[in-house]
Amino acid sequence: MQKQFTATVYILKEDKVLLLMHPKLKKWIPPGGHIEPNELPSECAKREALEETGLIVDLIKDENVWVERWNASSFERPWLCLLENIPPYGSQPAHQHIDFIYLGRPIGGTITEEHLAQTAIRWFTLEEVLSLAPDQEIFLETQQTLQKVFSTAMA
Repeated sequence: MQKQFTATVYILKEDKVLLLMHPKLKKWIPPGGHIEPNELPSECAKREALEETGLIVDLIKDENVWVERWNASSFERPWLCLLENIPPYGSQPAHQHIDFIYLGRPIGGTITEEHLAQTAIRWFTLEEVLSLAPDQEIFLETQQTLQKVFSTAMA
């Protein structure tokens, strides 16, 4: 099965997370997309957040070691990695996403009418996320991930 690299970012603000209604899946998910050639996963997460929401995000760093040398340098590591099974859609066969999932906070930008015209975008509390029907309105793994995010990163 073909595997594609993707990056996702849960955008956190105060006690809320920003989710988008995915047009094909019809589920609330965080912004994200495919990593472009020569792009780091962290760069992709920031780019996708800006393209899909209009927000500039700073990724939350949770590093064991940070290296800044002439021959090697660190970049933000993901908070979570998932191998996701993507069903066939149109002419695209089933495939898998290797998803680098980050946590971020907005530091600029604005959600515009243009972004809202493309898809529904909404800030959710954890209680609102958990009130959505699993695997109908939101993926169960999204709810489980956000329970952990809110209990650790938001604490």
